[in-house]
Amino acid sequence: MTRTRAAILESRNAPLSVREVSLSEPREREVLVKMEMAGLCRSDLNAIVGHTRYDMPLVLGHEGAGTVVRAGRNVTSLKEGDRVVLSWAAFCGDCFFCNKGLNHQCHTVAWPRGKGLLPDWTTRFSEGDKPIFHFNGVSSFSEYTVVYETGCVKVDDDIPFEVASVVGCSVVTGIGAVYNSAGVEKGSTALVVGGGNVGISVIQALKIKGAALIIAVDPKAEKHTLIKDAGADIVLSDISIDEIRKATGGFGVDYAFDGVATEETLNASLAAVRRAGIVVMVGYPHPLAKYSVQPIEFHLEKRIVGSLYGSSNPVRDIPRLLDFYKQGRLKLDGFSSGSYRLEEINEAIKALENNGGKYTITFN
Repeated sequence: MTRTRAAILESRNAPLSVREVSLSEPREREVLVKMEMAGLCRSDLNAIVGHTRYDMPLVLGHEGAGTVVRAGRNVTSLKEGDRVVLSWAAFCGDCFFCNKGLNHQCHTVAWPRGKGLLPDWTTRFSEGDKPIFHFNGVSSFSEYTVVYETGCVKVDDDIPFEVASVVGCSVVTGIGAVYNSAGVEKGSTALVVGGGNVGISVIQALKIKGAALIIAVDPKAEKHTLIKDAGADIVLSDISIDEIRKATGGFGVDYAFDGVATEETLNASLAAVRRAGIVVMVGYPHPLAKYSVQPIEFHLEKRIVGSLYGSSNPVRDIPRLLDFYKQGRLKLDGFSSGSYRLEEINEAIKALENNGGKYTITFN
């Protein structure tokens, strides 16, 4: 049994409570990780406001980096002392979806994860005789956490924790949307809607892939320089179909990546792609949203492609994107908008609500 300080959500829209709780030993195919740094973004905010529903109390945090302290039974890929990135997209490796190569759709892990539980349908956090639930199978806002083996990816020791802690969600989602969900070819043209963390990652992936033209859209003018620096050729404040067609010889783009995922942005993205073009819904829509689209768009062989976690396998894709970083092709230094100690977690959440971006949480 380990004692650990953790940031706990007791009820929706409530401040997090930072206090010491108990953490039991890792079980089969699980590892105990000492957290060095965690990432905070809108995925955590979605849980706080109730867009994603979990039983409570709940230890928040869905990405981060740390060091393996102890491995449970039958762990083969990790050992004590390994530097690791945590991912919420752990997978069993032997279910219906995993056997089709769709590890990110693994239901064996996803079903209990959605209930705040680890794959064996139990929790490791507790307070007295009461269980405390896991957020997305990660719960990185804790000095120590227990995670499933495939949601814990070994990385090279020369990867800074400041970088490793922010790649497990939006970065792998954005890069995976380009490489896995869409399969973008060199020389393609693309529209990216939204200049947040996912959008910036999509833009960088398109650049690495050799896209001929990248058009980005974000209504906040103060973001345009950052978006341009990431690799966008044209930055617009709204989805101007006239401007997009003018830039593409009248045809429209080959691909549109919708990082906002509203009815308005989805329909505008459909209008922006050429005949037989592809719209990738990479953003997270409200779970109860219903959209209307014009069926004629599908008659023109336009397609809407879903993208959960960039269709990524964390064990395969996180090392690949960190190789891009080490080669200087992917900019991740300074990806965080600010850093806060665990005790300052509510200040970090307020900064996220007011300013957007991504923040890091430290434990020392």
